[in-house]
Amino acid sequence: MKKNIVIGFLTVLFLAVTLTAGYAAVETVKNYTVKKNKEKTALIQKLVDDTIHMLEEMSQDEKIVSDNLSYEEKAAILTSWNREKGYMMIRIVDADMNVYKEEAGLASNLSSRDYMQELFQTGEYQVTDAFLAGADGETINYTIAIPLKKEGKVAGALFAAVYGSQIDGYLQEEQSVNVLVGSELQYMGGISADEFGLPVAKVLEAEGRTSEPIENILINFKDKKSGQFWGMKSGTNQCFAYSPIENSRWVILTEVDAFPLIGHILFLYLCGILLLAAVIIWRHRRGERHTVLKNRE
Repeated sequence: MKKNIVIGFLTVLFLAVTLTAGYAAVETVKNYTVKKNKEKTALIQKLVDDTIHMLEEMSQDEKIVSDNLSYEEKAAILTSWNREKGYMMIRIVDADMNVYKEEAGLASNLSSRDYMQELFQTGEYQVTDAFLAGADGETINYTIAIPLKKEGKVAGALFAAVYGSQIDGYLQEEQSVNVLVGSELQYMGGISADEFGLPVAKVLEAEGRTSEPIENILINFKDKKSGQFWGMKSGTNQCFAYSPIENSRWVILTEVDAFPLIGHILFLYLCGILLLAAVIIWRHRRGERHTVLKNRE
């Protein structure tokens, strides 16, 4: 009877240790993933907000609003300001969506660009997805644009082009993979050249199984909701967290491999199991010796 009580107690203890270790492992990985996602989201959000704030200040400068300066002169002023700011470029756009450069005058026309059309139609900020530009046509960048208004109507725009390498630098992390997802739910930043433009759905499908239907995850991306889910890759558990970037259609997706984070928990769990096993074996052998001695008497 006493032996059965001890075995029952050890069994309950084993189950308690197992459940506690499992819960601790899940919470450790989940909390770390969410924390890293929030950190990266905050960095990208600050970049977007700071750029919008900078452009707003420039748009109110008397030199930019002046009717006495040409667009070429204004373009030269913006270029001089940008030497301190470090953007790929800062440009001014006129009412016909023409872009100006100080050394070339009229540089190009953006009337075919969806984001510029939307800016003129809505009068709202625009934060574009990644695209290739630069002298080589292979430099990834993002455009953040604000309207220039006159008498309540959009009369032009200011925009700053952000280097893709700057975004990538913010997203890099040793123990997590952080990806900038665009408006079409495609990979844009924080990834290799081969992964650029990959649909998120295709990447998640490659995970095998996810704790939440992929369709629901993508809907949350579109609806600018934050969330967390689990996936499986090459037999290992992956934890994911995602958050939207305000004033844009961007989402930061963070992925963390669970095993490196829970190695210490597994070690303690195994030590606990071994200790329980040792106690059970000791109790069993002690009982056998007691039985032998009793029979001899």
